[in-house]
Amino acid sequence: MLDQLGIEAQLLTAATHDVHVDAPVFSASGRTVGQTVRHLGDLCEDVLSWLGSPEAHRRWELPGTPDLRELTNRFAVRMADLLAEFVSRPPHDPCPTWWPEQHTAAFWVRRMLHATTVHRADVQTAAGIEHTPIDPEVATDGVDEVLRVFFGYRLHSLQITATRPCSVGVHVPGRNWLITADPSGAAVTSSQDVATTTPDAVVGGDPSAVYLWMWGRLPNRAVETSGDPDAIAQLWGLLQLATR
Repeated sequence: MLDQLGIEAQLLTAATHDVHVDAPVFSASGRTVGQTVRHLGDLCEDVLSWLGSPEAHRRWELPGTPDLRELTNRFAVRMADLLAEFVSRPPHDPCPTWWPEQHTAAFWVRRMLHATTVHRADVQTAAGIEHTPIDPEVATDGVDEVLRVFFGYRLHSLQITATRPCSVGVHVPGRNWLITADPSGAAVTSSQDVATTTPDAVVGGDPSAVYLWMWGRLPNRAVETSGDPDAIAQLWGLLQLATR
């Protein structure tokens, strides 16, 4: 994951070379390229603070209206600080996180890998660059993260619930999940065969497509769907609220 995080950061930086700071990313985030790169730089500094890194005290002061070069330089430097911090400690090293199920440095490695990958796709889209393929293992892990960490936990912490009961099976090659939601809450479980659970609907396909669809970066036609379209629409809508 550390190696892949470094690659994703380089891809994002390269994609900023020929794009305007105010170019829209055309995704559910609603950000411009400049806002996206600034957001990632902020995330790097926030994670350094969560990790208790000495580098966290060296906050990067930006001018009132920074240009894209300044924003990208800040992101690159702070990502390098973060990568150095990750390399210096084992994945199981205890540290605070906001997800109750995992309080180790590995949580932040995973979180930053997926944040950087999704926003790298945003910047490449805005720049008119064909998406660099996402490693299938990274995409599959990203589906698991967005379902368990954001849909399964963050919705509850935000006190957001479904308007009606529904169940959706999600599948990519080698992995299956069952998502259930109703006005009392939401849950995510692994399922060896989503067909045996008879969910209201099923979403599946290429791991990269499912991954980016869940983050609001691809339309419904990019994934395979069957069953109740309202259940799929509710899942997608809840995911966008959870990941906002």
